[in-house]
Amino acid sequence: MWLRDPFRHINLYADVTMSCDAFSGDPESLKNSPNTGFYYVKSTARTVAMVRYWRAARPRFPAHHDQKIFDNIKRELAGELGVRIAFLDTALFGTFCEFRDGIDGGVCTMHANCCIGLDNKVRELRGVVAAWKNYTALPPAEKEAGKARWPYPTRCRAARRAKPAPIKN
Repeated sequence: MWLRDPFRHINLYADVTMSCDAFSGDPESLKNSPNTGFYYVKSTARTVAMVRYWRAARPRFPAHHDQKIFDNIKRELAGELGVRIAFLDTALFGTFCEFRDGIDGGVCTMHANCCIGLDNKVRELRGVVAAWKNYTALPPAEKEAGKARWPYPTRCRAARRAKPAPIKN
């Protein structure tokens, strides 16, 4: 779900910028757990080769979906093809896997990952929409007070609470 313009957070130097299920704190670390629910790919010869390589890797991992395949080959993409991969902070690209409850931190998107089944995803995202509507209706002073919260995703597998994001000056 898009709440704010996510494109201002795209890494200009990366070939692909991608959301993640778990963020290590370093956007360029391949230790981040990719989530292909939101990604931006530059149109270059290198990224065309990346997508072809990704697609060709499918038979190597027949039981896995595209996201897991990308996770399995991200080091190959970076090493063999020289693909520059950047990951988006879950503080700005919200996730139910690495749950943060504060709304006013500039969250751009919310992803219903770690939810099994469409009914569960829809239910949890409806809660996000309701919280967002309530938040956007608040007067500015109440928004700045930092009391608005996302509802905890009760229908998703055990969401981890993420460490609070450092305050940026």
